[in-house]
Amino acid sequence: MAKESSVNLEGDDFHATPPSPHSDIDINPNQRLSSVLLNEFNYLSWERAVSLALGGRSKLGYVNGAIPMPETTSPEYDAWLCKDQLVMSWLLNSMDRKIAEIFSYAESSMTLWKNLKEMYGNQNNAACVFQLKKDIACLQQEGKPFVQHLGKLTTMWNELNVYRLHTIDAVVLTKRAEEDKIFQLLASLSHEFEDLRSHIIMNPDLPSFSSVCATIQREEV
Repeated sequence: MAKESSVNLEGDDFHATPPSPHSDIDINPNQRLSSVLLNEFNYLSWERAVSLALGGRSKLGYVNGAIPMPETTSPEYDAWLCKDQLVMSWLLNSMDRKIAEIFSYAESSMTLWKNLKEMYGNQNNAACVFQLKKDIACLQQEGKPFVQHLGKLTTMWNELNVYRLHTIDAVVLTKRAEEDKIFQLLASLSHEFEDLRSHIIMNPDLPSFSSVCATIQREEV
């Protein structure tokens, strides 16, 4: 009988209520949502990483409006406000400190999300594409295991696809072909053209290939 009782107890333990799937990160306002902090140049890749992190915690609705703010007189308001402020803390902790200071007084996580998109979501991504292409071209295995090397390349290719979405639009493809020529030309320049290279890349609208060539020739003279 004692042995049978022991078996039953073990069975009860086995069928006990499992631990909550939510970890401490779901209640810790000091956590980051992305290992890469938001800066002036990486909004698209940051936005995707943060969206995935919020979606995995069932909190994406706080920034995209799917979980709207209840009326302040509603009994659900306090619970909503607590979670919304938690999401805001996560977002602010996932930014460069200087950027976080700019947006630290946002009224809600959705307002913060919209303001970030307005400021950084429509900027020229030429600098990001140029740096990624340069890094991909220069990447070497250098004794690392092939799987690790392939993983690094795949990450960079995927990030490049974020900035350059797949398209069959002939106009867009022609523009990208000219951009690639500009990037290859700029990457091949000597170090004394570094300031000029940065100036060209950071233009709101990337100049044409012929315009870039003329600018380089004037600088050389």
